[in-house]
Amino acid sequence: MRVTLLGHASILVELDGAVCLMDPVFFDPFEEGAVVSYPARVVHPERLPPIDLLVISHRHPDHFDLRSLACVGRGCEVICPADPLIIYALRRLGFDKVHAVEPMGEISTAGFELYPTRSEAPSPREFGMVFRDGSGVFFNQVDTPLSDATIAGILERFGSPDLYFAMYASQNFEFFDSLSAAFPFATHERNLRTVLALAPRVVVPGSAGFRFRGEHAWLNAFLFPISAERFVADLASLAPTIAARLMKPGDTFEIRDHDVHQLDAAAACVATTVDDIHLIDFDPTAAVAPLHDPNPDRIPLPVLTETLDNFVAGDMGGWVSSGAVSDPVLRAYREARARYALGVVFPDASRRWYQFDFSQTALPEVRNSLVGHADITHRLAASALVGWIERRKSFFYVRTYSRRFSTLYRLIPAPPAIRVQPIVLPDLLMHYLLNVAPGWETAARRHVDLELEALAREGYPVAPPP
Repeated sequence: MRVTLLGHASILVELDGAVCLMDPVFFDPFEEGAVVSYPARVVHPERLPPIDLLVISHRHPDHFDLRSLACVGRGCEVICPADPLIIYALRRLGFDKVHAVEPMGEISTAGFELYPTRSEAPSPREFGMVFRDGSGVFFNQVDTPLSDATIAGILERFGSPDLYFAMYASQNFEFFDSLSAAFPFATHERNLRTVLALAPRVVVPGSAGFRFRGEHAWLNAFLFPISAERFVADLASLAPTIAARLMKPGDTFEIRDHDVHQLDAAAACVATTVDDIHLIDFDPTAAVAPLHDPNPDRIPLPVLTETLDNFVAGDMGGWVSSGAVSDPVLRAYREARARYALGVVFPDASRRWYQFDFSQTALPEVRNSLVGHADITHRLAASALVGWIERRKSFFYVRTYSRRFSTLYRLIPAPPAIRVQPIVLPDLLMHYLLNVAPGWETAARRHVDLELEALAREGYPVAPPP
């Protein structure tokens, strides 16, 4: 077995009897232009061997990249979670041998075996993958936190893996909510404990080789508190008998009779071009960049203003002011008497506030200005919010132009002391767009359709919508 890193979470696994490609992302930048692979690399998809088996672990855009999938031969078998959106996109791209599988179920054929592993993350439609052939066992954890039961299931079936790509990075994406960069002590402990429990021959920090780029590069100082080097050093101090290794795009691990050998820069289809991993050095004392709107689609300012006014007054505002008590989030806001402020930054640096005031006992008030204080604030770039409203942009794009914070709490007398208890409510804008707004059920599909339409205009074979 040979395992080659193509960059970030993209790997090529050459098994006895099959060539497997997992989570291909060939092009930089990706994730709607926000991020690039690090270390910097170049991938030559035309130099890949013919692919027999394509594996998609989950739908996040740094693992499910339509442009890269459009470069893969359509004759291969495809394994993916039972996610209707993934299946829909694959079918439109022309993959007709798509197998939706559940975690912890065996996939066996002559010469090798695959075993998707369960994730304890909130999104259930994702998996890691164990690969086994006559040479040994490789486990790619991807982004899946593991329960003790899942670890026990892997050990019972396969024993300790010969090679293990471990979850390690503990990305601090909560920074988008609070602009607070706490160190992830508990998550780092969990990831280290998982490696110790699996006790592999060789472990590699995996599936976290990306960084923000361009105007978003300042985020890198806050979002990646655990480097691959730190993870390897901590493992060395805890378990010297486990060989912990670093890997760059183009490096290959070869497993022969359960022995693991690292071959640096051995791949013909990918190469590291710049060793730029210092660009994600964790520094939570760094400066926070001001929020601005670059308006990359050059939407005229009057169009942005009219769209947002109509959205607040007509769509979201109408829903809020209707007092839809059947909605649990609206009910929670009313019970907390919360004031929610939506702040918008326009391309000309002007700002505008919209307020949803639940502090009165009557129906909530919707205002085109900020009156008094706000308990919960969500501020966004105007063009990003309009793109999200119109389903042209995903939340993964919008979050880089978004800041959120809450100071909502209740005072609880506890004589002779007192308690100040935080009140945690879902973000009102996010709840509306993701769960309530007209067309929310098909919003993700609409975004995929737009991406596929763009690929079709570039000449990639894409089937029309059913």
